Amino acid sequence: MTLRVLFVGNSYTFYNDMPEQVAALSRSDPGAPEIETERVVEGGATLKLHFEETGARQRIDEGGFTHVVLQEKSTGPLHDGDEFHVYVGCLGELAKSRKAKLLLYQTWARKEGHEIYRWKWSGKSPAKMTKKVRKEVDRAAARLEAEVVPVGDVWEQVRLKHPELSLHDEDLHHASPLGSHLAASVFFAFLAQRDPTPVPYMPEGLDRDQALLVRAMAWDHLHPAG
Repeated sequence: MTLRVLFVGNSYTFYNDMPEQVAALSRSDPGAPEIETERVVEGGATLKLHFEETGARQRIDEGGFTHVVLQEKSTGPLHDGDEFHVYVGCLGELAKSRKAKLLLYQTWARKEGHEIYRWKWSGKSPAKMTKKVRKEVDRAAARLEAEVVPVGDVWEQVRLKHPELSLHDEDLHHASPLGSHLAASVFFAFLAQRDPTPVPYMPEGLDRDQALLVRAMAWDHLHPAG
């Protein structure tokens, strides 16, 4: 079976060609279903912008996807929570009406030292920001009967257990190449229900040991032993 996945989001989706990494992992694993990815992305976009201006609504309405992934602007569930819940609902219900499985992308927290932590609504730490985003995404998922792809939770686990790894870009905000590969590994493990660790594909320039570590942690989070 071929999975046709539409990603709707912003730079947290398109940095380092993350959706293509998901597809490449599937092509490199003979036991995995083929995953074809398409995207409607724009830097800094909110789901409101996608609903009104980017063509995402029209692309979802055309149908043909097995899964639709919705990624809100990283601060949206916290700073603009009402708007997030309205537009994740608008796009999510449309996706479901076209028989797509609805997936909500839980994004990661900013790196320690980012100026966002001056503001109370952020939670003031990566751990608390991760939990606050997850809480709002879970609320939306429950209402929409969607599933959450827990990229942010895996990111936080890696941050705590392996602080030596650089998951963020130099801006303390966007994903580094390793961070994007972590996200791709979570999506692959979630969609394919396969362990990404032994898959031969490796993005150019990544440290192999670091990539395998985040792959293993992605799989272990989704499929804990015991």
